[in-house]
Amino acid sequence: MWTSLILSLLLVNCLVALPAPGLRDLETEAWSAEKACQDVDRTVIIANQNDSTCATFVYCYISNSSTYALIKSCKSGQYFDADLYLCTINKPVGCL
Repeated sequence: MWTSLILSLLLVNCLVALPAPGLRDLETEAWSAEKACQDVDRTVIIANQNDSTCATFVYCYISNSSTYALIKSCKSGQYFDADLYLCTINKPVGCL
């Protein structure tokens, strides 16, 4: 009885000491509209990677030599299609 209790406690201790699976690398930067628009040299529209519903998009534009990012929304019932660069009633694959 004591042997099985000790083995169980050792097993639990080993499992608790293991790193959690699937932890993200803390040095990986999160996506942001501002960072995505920094590299543009003209006005562009891109997908908002922080929106899993695809109901918004990012409008990148340059004014006075500075780059800006605006989060814009599609009309109700529409989704941003990153291939067509516009909002449409068809929900793209992968959108919630």
